[in-house]
Amino acid sequence: MTMETTKKKKMSSTKARLWLDLVFFIVMVLVLAPQGTGIPVHEWISFLVLIPFFLHLIFDWKWIVNVTKRIFKSMPGETRFNYVLDWLLFFLFVVAMFSGVVISEAALPALGIEMTIDPFWVAIHDMSSNLMILVLGVHLAMHWKWIVTNFKKYVLRRPTRTTSQAGD
Repeated sequence: MTMETTKKKKMSSTKARLWLDLVFFIVMVLVLAPQGTGIPVHEWISFLVLIPFFLHLIFDWKWIVNVTKRIFKSMPGETRFNYVLDWLLFFLFVVAMFSGVVISEAALPALGIEMTIDPFWVAIHDMSSNLMILVLGVHLAMHWKWIVTNFKKYVLRRPTRTTSQAGD
């Protein structure tokens, strides 16, 4: 593979990742604001958020594996902090999703599954969701430079004219 091909492949991967993360962010904003969408929409969108969530993990899988292999070796403090923060975010996401399913008021009943809502799980859902918002904010701050750089590069860029169009 030539250096130019490698560069184009990386650019294409970065662009795809940026668009995926933008969709993921928008869906998360909708999920994290049930008072704005209503409980039924909140619950159904919560199931849909699993798609960009798993795709995000797949895009980052190589990084996750590499850092996991080196976690007890020397590495920059920022990388170690980011790794721990990402695991905390993953844990909070799983707890919020699980507890959300357990306290479902709309999605599960629509599927014919009736459950008694336990105040314990409501508290767990509220706490994990609120903590997830906080940790997600730190996660976004940690990656802000990448987000802004690539947003400018791939979303706000101006279309360029090709030489064949210039002569027409």
